[in-house]
Amino acid sequence: MLPLSPCSKFAFAGIRGAGLCFLTLCAISIFVGCGRNQAETKPMGTVSGTVTYAGKPITRCRINFNSSKFGIGAGGDLKEDGSYELDGAIPAGAYAVFITPPDDFSPANADSHTDLNNLPSKYRSESTSGLTADVKEGDGKYNFDLE
Repeated sequence: MLPLSPCSKFAFAGIRGAGLCFLTLCAISIFVGCGRNQAETKPMGTVSGTVTYAGKPITRCRINFNSSKFGIGAGGDLKEDGSYELDGAIPAGAYAVFITPPDDFSPANADSHTDLNNLPSKYRSESTSGLTADVKEGDGKYNFDLE
């Protein structure tokens, strides 16, 4: 074995130090990358219920749940009996609720959406509906009797 010069010893120590730094960064990346994101750890709830106006079911409309806290929204079309089910689970928390035309709405079929036309316009906007829901973890029923 050849003796190392003083300069070679420092060069070897620098390479070893860089390798240790690289391994540390790799380990940190693995631990951070393996963690679950916040949306997966948030309690989730499914939402269903009925919407009526003056005691009669609202149909051919869509109910919308919107959360300014989470920056998300979800909705579900109202069936012939006024029942609905949101398209998927949403994070538990407070939501503003409002009614809009269904997904399949077009000007050509506007006349068939008389329930929306008969509904007071205040229910068609998140800011004016006054409807709210506090979604809990698990399955939840949220019925709305509009007046």
